[in-house]
Amino acid sequence: MSVQVTLSLPNNLFEHARNLGNATRRDTAEVLADALEMMWPTLPDSPASNLPGVSSLSDDDVLALADMKMDETQNSRLGDLQTKGKQAALSEVERFELLSLLQIYQLGQLRKSEALAEAVRRGLRASLSS
Repeated sequence: MSVQVTLSLPNNLFEHARNLGNATRRDTAEVLADALEMMWPTLPDSPASNLPGVSSLSDDDVLALADMKMDETQNSRLGDLQTKGKQAALSEVERFELLSLLQIYQLGQLRKSEALAEAVRRGLRASLSS
């Protein structure tokens, strides 16, 4: 589910997002949404930085979070950039996009690992060391 929002951005910020979109063959709005998604959890007092502790989630929510995967489009682009980076130098725009996608991935993995640990603690999943 998504919501359409109208923003007033400084010209240079919009141009940078548009250039990144053009270089990656993505819509400018998509580029901006990814940037917000990446940065939101790092902002003080943001709802994303104050996500409920995994221990306060229901069993179903813990299991859903433990099974969470990165968005398919983002994951595919991350793989493409990693492959290209191994074969040739990435452009500045591609490096920024790669770092953004890695940030999204790392935050997701952190949350997922917390949920997996909670699932084991509650007896919803077997311990990997068993």
